[in-house]
Amino acid sequence: MALEMRGACERCAAPLDQNGLAYICSYECSYCGPCTRMLSHVCPSCSGELVRRPTRV
Repeated sequence: MALEMRGACERCAAPLDQNGLAYICSYECSYCGPCTRMLSHVCPSCSGELVRRPTRV
């Protein structure tokens, strides 16, 4: 089962490049770096930890 790599930040709608810096929680909510820092690395949807999203090769 693969992660759903969303193309935009769920908070500010900034585009998220497939191999760029992005953060994701265990429910696949995706955020850009600046929003992740503003959220203190905590997902506002599920209260889970936001971690660096893996890149695709």
